[in-house]
Amino acid sequence: MAQIRPTILQIIPRLDTGGAELSLVEMVEAVVRAGGRALALAEPGGRLGARVTAAGGELVPFPAAAKNPLTMLANVRAIVRLVREQAVDLIHARSRAPAWSALLAARRVRVPFVTTYHGAYGETNAAKRFYNGVMARGDVVIANSVYTADLIVRRYGTSRQRIAVIHRGVDTHAFDPARIAPDRLAALRARWGVDEPARIILQAARLTGWKGHSVLIDAAARLKAAGKLEGAVVVLAGDAQGRDAYVQGLHAQVAQAGLEPHVRFVGH
Repeated sequence: MAQIRPTILQIIPRLDTGGAELSLVEMVEAVVRAGGRALALAEPGGRLGARVTAAGGELVPFPAAAKNPLTMLANVRAIVRLVREQAVDLIHARSRAPAWSALLAARRVRVPFVTTYHGAYGETNAAKRFYNGVMARGDVVIANSVYTADLIVRRYGTSRQRIAVIHRGVDTHAFDPARIAPDRLAALRARWGVDEPARIILQAARLTGWKGHSVLIDAAARLKAAGKLEGAVVVLAGDAQGRDAYVQGLHAQVAQAGLEPHVRFVGH
């Protein structure tokens, strides 16, 4: 008898950068490695798309970033059709807007629905809480930390039996210092404008307020005031993704603290 090959469908707005996006890629790798079939629905483009196909996944261009209610309803029908045509066994949603379409489609075709709750969404009113709550409606809800799991229970009353805590991992092979050639390090230092033997304080995160860049800059200012920042450079590596006002505020904070010689904004 032929072995059944499960088909797992993941949906995310875009495959550009971020923990949710990288988690999708890693899940594609794991599913394919285990003998399954991995579909990924996302807007066309994105720097991580090539990694999905390189891992053996199937990237399906899809208006997954849409927040227009009519488009989201049209997405329900499109997902239902795709599930039936491709014999999808499970749908995994990683972001709120596409999760609503995926939830309705999963219920219509009666396939398991999984969500990953990647962070603490802001909730300023009941409507926002309802919108965010789709991420707690999975048959299984994956939380990226115990803190996130507690938040899901507190906000939505989700049963802990439905929550699985899976921490984000680190690829120890990719980040093995022994695998990084000295000339690559030298080229990176040159690109960042950091001379040897200066120490690097690196924050690798997209430029958004809840990542805490202003806290790091404030800490650097305190170190400078205490005479403990000499020979060190703070490197902020990450995309702004259109948050120009936020980035301007960070530059202003750096200038006000007199930290221009000690801080670099290097992009992704």
